[in-house]
Amino acid sequence: MRSNHRTAVTERVPADNALAQTFLKRSVRMLERISTAASSEALEAALASPTDMGGVVSLLSDLAPLGVDLSAVDPFVEAMARGAALKRELLTVAGGALTSGQVASVLGITRQAVDKRRSRHALLAVPNGSGEYLYPACQFTSDGVIPGLEGVLQAFQIRSPWTQLSALTASAPALGGKSIVEALKSGYAEKAIDLAASFGEQAA
Repeated sequence: MRSNHRTAVTERVPADNALAQTFLKRSVRMLERISTAASSEALEAALASPTDMGGVVSLLSDLAPLGVDLSAVDPFVEAMARGAALKRELLTVAGGALTSGQVASVLGITRQAVDKRRSRHALLAVPNGSGEYLYPACQFTSDGVIPGLEGVLQAFQIRSPWTQLSALTASAPALGGKSIVEALKSGYAEKAIDLAASFGEQAA
């Protein structure tokens, strides 16, 4: 039965796309093994996700902390699951995320203008794995972008957007326990920029 279902799924991919065919076959086998190892509660939580990708991430992040031996599926899958869970937690701390279209609407500019701001490090965006970007909500206010954000982003020497997001939202003793985002909102842009620059030096 599973073999027939797997064949039906792969047949939906155009035959001339050999890479997509190969990846899909491997992915279906992986999902079968993970689904077998998962509890009914974990599967229900994954199915409750509004997106397919979200469901897979939910399932992996639920299984990893419960001691399920994901190494039988892939020796690195548990680490990836923990990484996925951490990224999801970072976005939650950041107040969620906006798509480029939503950012364009909030700022009253075009999507192309949003992309240009991302490219010049005037906005922080994290990749979602499908070629698109998500913009953490913490960098926006009802008036637009937090004043001083561009200076902070350009002060970072590290370029991983996920590491930058972690630095932006973490409590910092140098800022009296505030995060960089909170410091910017409080008008302490210079201190926030100095901290971002020093963080980059330490991480370089």
